[in-house]
Amino acid sequence: MRIIEGKKLELIKKSLENYGAIFELPSDYKLVLINEEVFLVKTDVLTKVQNENLENNLISVGTQIGKFHKGNFLLGIEIHLIIGPKSKKVKLTEKGTSLFLYGRDVFVKNITNSPKKGFVIVSNKRDEIIGFGKFDGKMLINILDRGSYLRVLE
Repeated sequence: MRIIEGKKLELIKKSLENYGAIFELPSDYKLVLINEEVFLVKTDVLTKVQNENLENNLISVGTQIGKFHKGNFLLGIEIHLIIGPKSKKVKLTEKGTSLFLYGRDVFVKNITNSPKKGFVIVSNKRDEIIGFGKFDGKMLINILDRGSYLRVLE
């Protein structure tokens, strides 16, 4: 277990920028690397883990927000915890939200705002982040959504 800084932190920020997201790490949290997984950990929890010498046996701590794979950072669905509120988002209608959460792609008629082409953060009409996609001008292609956890269990 180690605190993320330097090149790895820059790679996380760059990955978020690709989606139009603004990196905002809360002041009382740290990003920690365990194996290749990235976790968001409250500073007091991290201090307790270090003081009790639990670092060597950890599998996870805090909230997993992504992982490194072949030199790239792959966003996890809980990454929204470090995305600033002013990040660019695509908002979906209720029907669009349902389709997206079931792993489907969404046509432009179910998008309430007009996004630019490229990778986007996807939210519902209540501004809750429900996943990530790629907009090609006609369709929002589902990359990762909150419903994926349930589909993996089947």
